[in-house]
Amino acid sequence: MKVEILLIPEYDRLDESVAMAEKYHAHFEYNDFYFPSVYMNQDEIDKRVERYLSCNRDTGMDTMHGAFLDLVLHSSDPKIAEYSKQCMRKSMEIAKRLGVKGVIFHTGLIAGFKEYNYVSNWITKNAEFFRDLCTSYPDIQVYMENMFDLDYELIWLLANQMTDVPNFGICLDYAHASISNIKPVEWLKNLAPFIKHMHINDNDFVNDLHMTLGKGQIDWHEFKTELMTLLENGDMKEMPSILLELKSLESFEESIGLFQKLFD
Repeated sequence: MKVEILLIPEYDRLDESVAMAEKYHAHFEYNDFYFPSVYMNQDEIDKRVERYLSCNRDTGMDTMHGAFLDLVLHSSDPKIAEYSKQCMRKSMEIAKRLGVKGVIFHTGLIAGFKEYNYVSNWITKNAEFFRDLCTSYPDIQVYMENMFDLDYELIWLLANQMTDVPNFGICLDYAHASISNIKPVEWLKNLAPFIKHMHINDNDFVNDLHMTLGKGQIDWHEFKTELMTLLENGDMKEMPSILLELKSLESFEESIGLFQKLFD
């Protein structure tokens, strides 16, 4: 089965990144535009966008990580909430210039905090904002990624409310799920109807280490078996695109070997 694979381009090694993508028929997921030092500096945005576009690649299957550091769109402080929304909208404008397929945002939850008003406010504010964002940018997919959430309950509730929004879905970070209170395959099973994109890398079940596949504790055969079962049963509509979210091009190349063996 064909899987759309992505890698993170290294801006300072862009020629090598392009060559690596061509070698493995991979797409890019841009990971520099979520840093405030980049998205708060228009000259830096322009420089990076122009350089990426100068590679003369087809960016139509690329993705981009949106702003998320220190942003809380569901904040009870209206200034924090509005500033967070402005930064996220700026991410969408950058994505539009790059011509990418989708943008990934984070849940921004306080892990384990289940007080009723907090939960209700999070769902309401996120549903309102992302419904409006998706309507404003109908040609760009918007993916909500689990960060260090302890379980999938709230992201499931949000995605279930957004089923009528065609360009909204979940980005399941399988490595983040593996350090939660629930086994990662349970995240995969329960979120399957909403998953459109995934992030994978390895870890020790304690910290988000972004290790090369096979160097940590995650059972990748279990991952592949469950994913294929969900696709065969129709619980997952189509194979999601998958980012091998690693620290270097070398780690990507080492990981892609294991990944290709799994899906051959």
